[in-house]
Amino acid sequence: MLTKVYCLPGTMCDERLWELTQQELGGSFSLQHVAIPQKDTIESIIDALAVVLPAEPMNLLGFSMGGYLACAFAVKYPERVKRLMVLSNTASGLLDTERQQREVALNWVTKKGYNGIPKKKAIAMLGPSNKDRADLLDVIVAMDRALGEVVFIQQLKSSLVRPDLLLMLKKAGLSLCFVVGEEDALLSKAVLEDMQNVKQLKVKTLNDCGHMLPLEQPTLLAELVKDFYL
Repeated sequence: MLTKVYCLPGTMCDERLWELTQQELGGSFSLQHVAIPQKDTIESIIDALAVVLPAEPMNLLGFSMGGYLACAFAVKYPERVKRLMVLSNTASGLLDTERQQREVALNWVTKKGYNGIPKKKAIAMLGPSNKDRADLLDVIVAMDRALGEVVFIQQLKSSLVRPDLLLMLKKAGLSLCFVVGEEDALLSKAVLEDMQNVKQLKVKTLNDCGHMLPLEQPTLLAELVKDFYL
């Protein structure tokens, strides 16, 4: 029997994000890529996702920005989510430093145009043991290039304001799992520590992994997907 998992990608990511994990999963699982709708706010993105995602209870997975969106969808439509796995996200607001970086980037692109993700930024998204992986950097750059300036501006603008969803998720009674990289510099260590002390929240940490978890640890992620969604 084929198990479908509907997958929301992160900022400037496309279906290539899931390819390595899909290879590890084999033919019994199908990771269904769902592009982030081109809307101006989190609320309007969730409304658009409500049209394209199945009405019946489904397996949902989200990475980074897509993880936050998956949580927001599950909070609004808990009856439509059977199981939810969140990668490289804590369902909380952006760190002040990350928000400031995004605002600076938006201002720069508005004035100068978008020339693609800087190599330094791409490297910073990987864990120390993966920073020299040219194959992973190539995927990050290729996804970014394919989506381009219009998507970059839309995704950053729409996601600057992110209400904290953790309290609502605790009350939703969902089958929920968070998976994070041990070396992810984009996530708040304090928030993760708080989450690990809440029994309703299952938090798994993968070693030798930064923010780009599906690219850095596809084998371990595939094992978690099989265990969680079956």
